[in-house]
Amino acid sequence: MLFNSFSYLAFFLLVFTLYWVMPDKHRRLFLLLASYFFYMSWKPEYGLLILALTVVNYWLGLKIGNLLSEQPQKAKNWLSVGLVFNLGCLCFYKYTNFLLQSFFSAITYGGSIAHIKALETAQSPAINIILPLGISFFTFEFIHYIVDVYRGSKPVKSPLDFALFASFFPSQIAGPIKRFQDFMHQLEEKPTLKAEYFNEGLFLILQGFFKKIVLGDNIGLLVGQGFHNLQNLSLCDAWVTAIGFTFQIFFDFSGYTDIGRGSALLLGYKVPENFNLPFLAHNLTNFWHRWHISLSTWLRDYLFIPLGGSRGSAWQTRRNTFLTMVLGGLWHGADWTFVIWGILHGAGLILSKEWTDFAARTSWLKPLRQTRVWHWCGVAFVCLFICQVSIFMRAPNLDQALCLVGKFFGFGINGITGDVSTALLQSTVVYTLPVYLLYAWLHQRSLTMAKNGVALPSLARLAQSCWQSSKALRLTTSAMLALFISCMAPSQLSPFIYFQF
Repeated sequence: MLFNSFSYLAFFLLVFTLYWVMPDKHRRLFLLLASYFFYMSWKPEYGLLILALTVVNYWLGLKIGNLLSEQPQKAKNWLSVGLVFNLGCLCFYKYTNFLLQSFFSAITYGGSIAHIKALETAQSPAINIILPLGISFFTFEFIHYIVDVYRGSKPVKSPLDFALFASFFPSQIAGPIKRFQDFMHQLEEKPTLKAEYFNEGLFLILQGFFKKIVLGDNIGLLVGQGFHNLQNLSLCDAWVTAIGFTFQIFFDFSGYTDIGRGSALLLGYKVPENFNLPFLAHNLTNFWHRWHISLSTWLRDYLFIPLGGSRGSAWQTRRNTFLTMVLGGLWHGADWTFVIWGILHGAGLILSKEWTDFAARTSWLKPLRQTRVWHWCGVAFVCLFICQVSIFMRAPNLDQALCLVGKFFGFGINGITGDVSTALLQSTVVYTLPVYLLYAWLHQRSLTMAKNGVALPSLARLAQSCWQSSKALRLTTSAMLALFISCMAPSQLSPFIYFQF
């Protein structure tokens, strides 16, 4: 059941209605059953997987919590058991075929790194394992839970509450990765349907559909056209394909997050924000503070810091950064292209930090660092870097990724312009994308001004006042936006990209 389908809209409308009309004491159980129905609508037997993981981690949390004060070593041992169990499940479902393929190729080619392309083309035995939706996300939530219990957080006593935390359908498939302390706190407060939650939730759902369908899916048509004809791409086609995929994955994933956050708000819950205008980041460190925020903070708290973080020497800090990003790349997908994606991001973060430190201690650069030109040059560099590196997430194999990289710099191109760049000019994306980007910039600017106590311009204040005070205006605008989205939808429904991760 996809968020961008009519079946989900019907499902959510039914859940929303029944949830708020039934007595409060039955709501958690009902929401748990609805979440399992949502998950099992794709593949029923995998409902048993998430149930088993929930039961084991619930028991582990209680065990670790009981042993922590009197027998800390035993608590640590049980934590190790929990980490092995959760990571073992993730590795089995996600990496078995990748490991078999790599092992087979290493034997066949004597383990030579020079034959890395052979890792993708050699035929090896494979097991028919279907990756369970969301396993990368809810496994990380389970790991966070048992680690935080070991660090001193109180374990969850109620099995119903813990099961709901693990299976909560608005964030179950592709995050955001929740922290159990925040979720349990909301359960204790007994969620209510607040007017601001309803307005913001409805707005987020519509915004998510707009991002996913109007922008992401339509850009995806151009990207698919480019990747299906890589050998014949022109110079402009190559750049349109790469930039297009970067925007596609942003609108696709942030659209999913908006729909999930909006659905949660309409049920009385808040889940973490996952994106904060990442393409306005002025360096790569700032980019990862804005992109997939719940994952980057998880990697920081449960991988980078346990590896040593920045507590050691400069070399150790660089090593920890690099390993974190390589493992983060492997988390995204079981393929060498994802490993290379992680390597490039790790190297990019290290070089970005080195450049920032060099510029900070270089006196003649100080006047430049305080100018807007310096800032926007940084933004442009980040955008170009992300566009080039992101193709390793999209390309089906290393050969095609390197082919597209070569075309960025004029190698093997078929002219300057071509079919993809021509199709872009004829696409409605070329009109709707600037409108959305202008809206996003103005919206973020208004939030920043409000946070800093700066008064909004009179026109913005008038629009905000009308929106907040007029239900008719909100309903009319929402209906018009929904109609526009339906008219702009491609003929074929597209799944969310992060479902495969």
